[in-house]
Amino acid sequence: MTIVLQQRRAIRVWFCIAAALIAASVADPLVEFASNSGVFGPGSFTDHSNLDILPALCAGLLFGSVYVVLRARRILSRRVELPTAVGKLLPAIFTAQIALLYVMETLEQFAVAGHALGGTIWLGGPPPASLAAHLVSCVLTTILLGRLARALSHKAVTLVARIVAAIGLAPRGLAVISLRRSYHADARRRAPLLSRTGDRAPPHLPA
Repeated sequence: MTIVLQQRRAIRVWFCIAAALIAASVADPLVEFASNSGVFGPGSFTDHSNLDILPALCAGLLFGSVYVVLRARRILSRRVELPTAVGKLLPAIFTAQIALLYVMETLEQFAVAGHALGGTIWLGGPPPASLAAHLVSCVLTTILLGRLARALSHKAVTLVARIVAAIGLAPRGLAVISLRRSYHADARRRAPLLSRTGDRAPPHLPA
C-alpha cells in the first residue's frame, strides 16, 4: 500500500509541475505585454524579453506527456482509482508556478542583462495584478490539462489494447474491458431514452 501511495504521489508531482510550467508560460507574456503597453501606468515592470517562455512551455508539455504515460500504465496494470479533485492540487500548483516563474525570469535576466535586475521585475507587472493573472491562468490550465491528460490516457490504453489484440500476444486486459464498459454507461446516461428502449420489450398490444 505504501508503494502504491508513493507511486500516486509521484504521478501527481509530474502533473503539478506540468500545470505550473504551462500556466506560467501563458500568464507571463500576457502580463508583460500589458505592462509594456502602459496598462499599469508609467514605470518599468519588465525586462522587455520573453526568452524564457518557449523553453518553459516545452518543458511543461514534456512533463505533461510523462504524466499521461504514467497514468496510462497505471490503468493498464489495473490499478485504477478515482482521480484526485483538482481543488486539492491547486495550492501546490500555484505555489510551484510562482516559484518557477521566479526561476524562469531570473535566468532570463542573467541571459539578457548579465545579472539579476532585482525588485519585482520577475513578476512582469504590479504584484497584485500579476498574481491575480497567474492565479486565473493556474485554475484554467489545471482544469483543461486535467481533462486533456485524462482523455489522452484513455486513448493510449485503447490503442495499446488494440495493438496487443491485433498481434495476438495476450488477451485484452480487464482494465480495458472495464474502461469500455464505463464508456457504454456514460453513453446510456447521455441518452436515457435509448437505454430504456434497449432494455425493455415493446408493450403487448391487444388484438
